[in-house]
Amino acid sequence: MADFSKLTELDKHHIFDAIDAQPGQLTLNFADSMRDDIIPKMGEGLRSVVMAGMGGSALAGNILRNWLYGRMSVPFEVVRGYDLPAYVGPSSLVIVSSHSGNTEESLSALDKAEKLNTQIVIMTAGGKLAEIAKQKGYLLLELPAEGQPRLNVFAGLKALACLLGDLGLVGEVDVRRELIEVANWLEVQKSTMSLDNDSEDNLARQIAGKLHGKVGLVYAGPALGSAAYKWKIDINENAKQLAFYNTYSELNHNEYQGWVFPKAKHVQAIQLESNLDNERIQKRMVITRTILGEHGFDPIRVSAVGDTPLQQLLYTILLGDYVSAYLGILNGIDPTPVEMVEKLKKELG
Repeated sequence: MADFSKLTELDKHHIFDAIDAQPGQLTLNFADSMRDDIIPKMGEGLRSVVMAGMGGSALAGNILRNWLYGRMSVPFEVVRGYDLPAYVGPSSLVIVSSHSGNTEESLSALDKAEKLNTQIVIMTAGGKLAEIAKQKGYLLLELPAEGQPRLNVFAGLKALACLLGDLGLVGEVDVRRELIEVANWLEVQKSTMSLDNDSEDNLARQIAGKLHGKVGLVYAGPALGSAAYKWKIDINENAKQLAFYNTYSELNHNEYQGWVFPKAKHVQAIQLESNLDNERIQKRMVITRTILGEHGFDPIRVSAVGDTPLQQLLYTILLGDYVSAYLGILNGIDPTPVEMVEKLKKELG
């Protein structure tokens, strides 16, 4: 068992408390933000929804798309960068997201959305975006101000789901009910991976021990694709350790071949598995393990817990949060600060 004896000493910003609080974010009430004078007008004639954000501020969009894929009545795209797609116009809704409210790419996207005369929603905890939203009367989805963006993702998911639900873009799905039910369920599930469980049965600690000192490759099928991406980001930011991700079946058409030479001695694959994935995806996972076994491919297999797609998705994301925080402790650092990211922003001015 890995040594977590310095956990209390190193976790100066209490990241485990922040992770523990995440299921509760799914119960936040965003109904008051959905002003009756704006929502009906905004939903009329919408042909596309674009969410513009970076890093943790864009993650909620990936998770929402993963969860509601096939049930949304209009295309939904997450854009990371300064620009917007060419199709964006008056019949588009642009959701500009930045936890700090000062992300330069998000501010650039807002400027372009205004020039294209789109419908606009701001999702932030403050900063310039909040000021602009209040000055210009944009619908504001106000996120909790405390904590890092990557640890406020569930709040962002709830806000986005409420917005799209109230706009009538998700059919008959009762998003508020589904999220509250999964929040209660996660409150029970988290006890198996949180600090309350300091036994060898703690799955998050087990996985962190196996990832220590390795470059992580997180693989998943479509059911858990956004969870794999969240694991990658968490390992980067919480553990300050390299990690990458890919999804089946795309990885079988390119990255798969890269395991042949040289043998990856310092790489540890993690395979997130869901029994709700397409049967062909599940078969690909089995065959991939078999064929690549002789080339050093021995993934940590993580079976998603839960009976519904949303349960499995959010359970796996929460597990990754704990894994990355424990991994940060094993690396001898405080998992919360992202000093290199902040230094880059400062240098950019």
